[in-house]
Amino acid sequence: MQTLISVVTVILILVGLAGTLLPFLPGAPLILAGAFLYAWYTGFQAIGWGTLTTLLILTVLSEVLDRFSSLIGAKRYGASRWGLAGAFLGGVVGLIFGGIVGLVIGPFLGAIFLEMIHGRGFRMALHAGWGAFLGILGGALGKLLIALIMIGILVSRLAR
Repeated sequence: MQTLISVVTVILILVGLAGTLLPFLPGAPLILAGAFLYAWYTGFQAIGWGTLTTLLILTVLSEVLDRFSSLIGAKRYGASRWGLAGAFLGGVVGLIFGGIVGLVIGPFLGAIFLEMIHGRGFRMALHAGWGAFLGILGGALGKLLIALIMIGILVSRLAR
């Protein structure tokens, strides 16, 4: 039984790592689930509640970063409220109709589209769209870094 639990834990963690960059896979939550499964099976000896709490905080941080990275990038590059709304809506529509490519391009195009509809020139709209795009990339790298930190914490706890 321990081998099965260990294999399922490793699978959850690896799929979670992939999920930090792929849509429809909850990256950090899967890593947390793998850690919790192993902690539960071992009676919280190797991985205790303190470690699980730390991993939960990192999971929440990863999810917040995932939801708001394109908006933060667009805002930093001068997007108006309309550009922020466009980045958000573009991300949702892009994800639904274009998968991972749509998730990256959607906020960019959405920010540009709504900025231009509401009177901003193409150059300013493009600047806001570029910010949304950079935010998405930064968010993906941030989520990957958080996932690697989570895995590092788990490995350090299990190596004791």
